[in-house]
Amino acid sequence: MTASIRSSATLTRDLPNSPNLEHLRNQAKARLKALRAVDPTAKLAEAQLEVARSYGYRSWRQLHAELIKSTQMPELESDADKVERLRIDQARQRKEMKVNHDILKKYVGYYELNERQIFTIQIDDGELIARLTGQMFLSLVPESRVKFFYRNSRIQAQITFISDDTGKVNALILHQHGLEQISRRVGQDRLDAVERPRTDHRLSNKPWPGSQSALERMIEATRKGNTDCGFMTDALERVYKEQLRDNMRTIRGWGGLTKVEFKGVSSVDDCDVYEVDFAGAQTEWRIILDGAGRIESASFRILP
Repeated sequence: MTASIRSSATLTRDLPNSPNLEHLRNQAKARLKALRAVDPTAKLAEAQLEVARSYGYRSWRQLHAELIKSTQMPELESDADKVERLRIDQARQRKEMKVNHDILKKYVGYYELNERQIFTIQIDDGELIARLTGQMFLSLVPESRVKFFYRNSRIQAQITFISDDTGKVNALILHQHGLEQISRRVGQDRLDAVERPRTDHRLSNKPWPGSQSALERMIEATRKGNTDCGFMTDALERVYKEQLRDNMRTIRGWGGLTKVEFKGVSSVDDCDVYEVDFAGAQTEWRIILDGAGRIESASFRILP
């Protein structure tokens, strides 16, 4: 079999003034015909990628999402396209706007994201700060009277406060990972009820029930390239699938699993910390389970 070099678009062009999805699809089909003249095994996805890059987009999905946004036809938007469109918007650079201190005071309070995490919103040194259960307080910067972004530019997330017809703030929306999650306003008693188990967990220095088996299942699923993600939350599933190929390659390269040992509960984010040894690597894994026993957060690093 002879190898062939396929072209890749390096010059970018602007979308037409009235972009049309059918026109772009026809461009991809025409490009596919040209690719197959060189290599009969060329796939439509490769042609779509070249068309997208010719317009300055990193993927066909990103181009598609931008087209839906620019033509204002949300009825054509799939769930995956919506997530991509929102992620693009959430990652863009924000501009600060000055907001009166009296407005900031209306947002102070507690907002429940899920049964184990609550946003605490406070004012410190004249600015709004936010803390999610198990995390540290972080500064928020207003981009409008109701929408704020994180001062830490590495956090590609925003918060929008929602008011009822009387002007009372009763919820916030977290814009992150291509999602828009609503957190309803709650009282101090609800905050105490949610955070007390996490405090007890940290003080006990014992793992959440089932966390080791969940971790071992995740490692094995990654090693096999398994995309059946019923044991993790929807948000983590999206990240897991994005990183699966790279993590699968890494874990396979480490060889067989030789030891999983609980090391303690983190005082920073209440996660269970494990030392996980493979034939060719010694690693540390950090894992958090939600109230249903699904993996909510997981990360690893190679130990020196």
